[in-house]
Amino acid sequence: MVRADDAGLTVILVALLLGSCAKPVRAALIPEAYGSWPTTTNVRLDYPIPGHEDKFRVIHMNDVGFKFTRTGSKPDRLDFPVGTIIAKDIFTVSNPGPADAPMMVTAMVKAPADPDARGGWLWVVKDLGTGKEDIMTGDFCVRCHSNANEPHPYGAKNQNGDYCDYVFFVPGEDSVLPPY
Repeated sequence: MVRADDAGLTVILVALLLGSCAKPVRAALIPEAYGSWPTTTNVRLDYPIPGHEDKFRVIHMNDVGFKFTRTGSKPDRLDFPVGTIIAKDIFTVSNPGPADAPMMVTAMVKAPADPDARGGWLWVVKDLGTGKEDIMTGDFCVRCHSNANEPHPYGAKNQNGDYCDYVFFVPGEDSVLPPY
């Protein structure tokens, strides 16, 4: 026969066990000051691309990312260091003025050891209204960005078919894009 005291203790133990199985709360991946980081391209990003539609975009990268390496062989291999954060402001308008703020930020965080990483990167969407960050664990982002590793019409076009570590706009490799 189970006594009331035992039943209460059982409920408490089950609650503790279930609580200990919950995922720990992850620290914010996109720092508040990301907008002060240098941009990666001078190309006007207001043309349609999968996942970002025709929204105006501005790409920022932390100092860690600007220390990427190249092999110098043909095709070249570019690798961004662990800790690189590439944050892309997404605006609701195609020609934002000074009073227009981004509606969200999408980001790539180089963290190959993280179990949620795809292609060595965490793919993050941050709602600027709520501050909520979501890690995209599906394959949509990494499949699209894998196109950066071969000649493709987005970004700098990667004419040589270099491995660009999933990054379309490698700093210093701007190109003029044709109208779409």
